[in-house]
Amino acid sequence: MSSIKINHLSFGFTPNNLLFKDLSLSIPTSSFSLLTGPSGSGKSTFLKLLAQLYPTYGGKIDQGSIQNLPTKWSMIFQNPDEQFTMATPAQEFIFTLENLNLNSQQAEKRMLAAVQQTNIKQLLHRNFSTLSGGEKQRVAFAIILAMRPKLLLLDEPFASCDPSNRAFLIKQLALLKQKDITIIISDHDFSYYQHLIDQVFWCSNHTIKLSSLNQLSTPKDTRLNFIPLPHPTPILKLENFSLHTQEQTLIQEQNLSLFTGATLLTGPNGSGKSSFFRVLTKMQPYNGQILLHNKNIQKIKNKKYFKQIGQVFQDPNNQFLMVTVAEELKFGLSHCNNPLLKKATVNELLTLINLNHHQDQVVYSLSGGQKKKLQVLLMLLANPTFLLLDEPFAGLDQHGQQQLITLLQKYFLKLDSQKGLILISHQFNNLDNFFNYHLVLQDKELQYVKEKR
Repeated sequence: MSSIKINHLSFGFTPNNLLFKDLSLSIPTSSFSLLTGPSGSGKSTFLKLLAQLYPTYGGKIDQGSIQNLPTKWSMIFQNPDEQFTMATPAQEFIFTLENLNLNSQQAEKRMLAAVQQTNIKQLLHRNFSTLSGGEKQRVAFAIILAMRPKLLLLDEPFASCDPSNRAFLIKQLALLKQKDITIIISDHDFSYYQHLIDQVFWCSNHTIKLSSLNQLSTPKDTRLNFIPLPHPTPILKLENFSLHTQEQTLIQEQNLSLFTGATLLTGPNGSGKSSFFRVLTKMQPYNGQILLHNKNIQKIKNKKYFKQIGQVFQDPNNQFLMVTVAEELKFGLSHCNNPLLKKATVNELLTLINLNHHQDQVVYSLSGGQKKKLQVLLMLLANPTFLLLDEPFAGLDQHGQQQLITLLQKYFLKLDSQKGLILISHQFNNLDNFFNYHLVLQDKELQYVKEKR
């Protein structure tokens, strides 16, 4: 069996901070490889090296080389918003296949086959800005199928997927494996596709080594316990509320209260969870009234409103205002409203989220998990009354998830009994006994559920 060869490779973004040092590795082709390891260890960077995006668009190879790379490769990025260049999936298909020098008849044939196989016909002509993270991942997968690569690189491809979408994409991967495609997937949660994995590589401490599934702790499908508060206080009230887009109705007219404490919001991909968050941050129109402490939010000036409502965005790149990690935290400290963090230094905050060695790093070059930790800390500095968190665990290993839970408990929820948060997630590890309520958006209705997940 042939293999991709990495020979004594040293790579980094700055000369004094190499991510990989003298790395030598052999990855079998026509096989399925899992690349795993702690958040920030370099998994995404390694995939981009294999895709030849680095060092072309960043970083420098100090020594060594990569050999025997297939000429036809495709990659699904960790952040689906970095995947596309056109406005709609249909346009993206055409752009991609034209770049493969296919004529219009060949391109249309491949597109129709991929659309049918992935069942995305209803998404083809929608703007990418209206698609959920899981829907974008499904579109990305469809385009990959149409490209027919020999090497497929997948960076946390299921992070934004609901269980149904995840199961569907895993079935597609199983079909691709039968076609002798080389598949390399970076992931923290490999549940439900262990049977596809031929070899495991562990990434940490500037190197990548061959490992095995037996040496890894398999994430458990935890059944969550919810602990309702004895006397919950409504923070936000929806009155005769409904939410519509040009394409569809997302939420039918209803009344609902959002309470103090921690609420988990779940629902299928595309049901409108992120759109609901955009409504609560005055970024999307709606019908009816939303009351914050019994006052219509449309009558509250934005400066005052956004001191009370904060959001951790699904796309972390939308969160940052400065260039480096230290600059972001320095800016956050200058506007800090959190009494527990007000006297902290930048170094203390960096140590709190294990980014103390990344002070001078550009925020956009952080790993997906590192960006999530920085996002949450910035919102804790702002200290709003009500916090919205959209997929905050995407790209994080189990230790990183536990870190965020501890931060939210210690520096937000326990700070004031009148605070509340809503968290969207399809990942449930380490979340047992954290939430007070479970809110589900399904069939165009928001409903609290009492049963365990």
